[in-house]
Amino acid sequence: MKAQKKSGLPGGKRLNLERRLLYRFSILSTKVIRHVAEMYGPKYGLLPSGWKVMAVIGRFGSVFGKEVCAQTSVEPHKVTRAVDRLVQLGYVVRQQDTADGRRVMLSLTAIGQTVYADIETLTRQVELALQTGLSKQELDTFSHILGKLEGRATECQIEYRTAQTAPSSQATDRCNRQRASLERN
Repeated sequence: MKAQKKSGLPGGKRLNLERRLLYRFSILSTKVIRHVAEMYGPKYGLLPSGWKVMAVIGRFGSVFGKEVCAQTSVEPHKVTRAVDRLVQLGYVVRQQDTADGRRVMLSLTAIGQTVYADIETLTRQVELALQTGLSKQELDTFSHILGKLEGRATECQIEYRTAQTAPSSQATDRCNRQRASLERN
């Protein structure tokens, strides 16, 4: 009979799906996005990717497509399709960058600004409805924790990319140090 190797991960090798942080964030995000999309989708002919693009343009004013990608979790090809649809609907205009003809500036039209304002109001109402179940202290704590997790997610992404470009012995050393750290905790 083989002895089972002890996992160095908190909670063991496998963690119940329902307890995984990423899974829970994904489920919550999907539920909220679908709820809001049910409210504006039929009225304005938009998919969530279009709404996210409009939200960035509405928040930051005229922006380049790369900036939209940087501010959302939407993949570049989906941003392109969303912009195409927004232009077709008359919500967004494209303007060639005079300094660099390869770049295109995206702006909301007057109709797009009205649609954006309406969707932002709906989204804010849903957000406030969710928050009514939490005290001010819980909201403050949650906001603080989210900020820390967002920062750590960025750090992990940078660490991973650095490890991918480092010589394999350096990447192995980094992984071994991280594994040892987990085992100590």
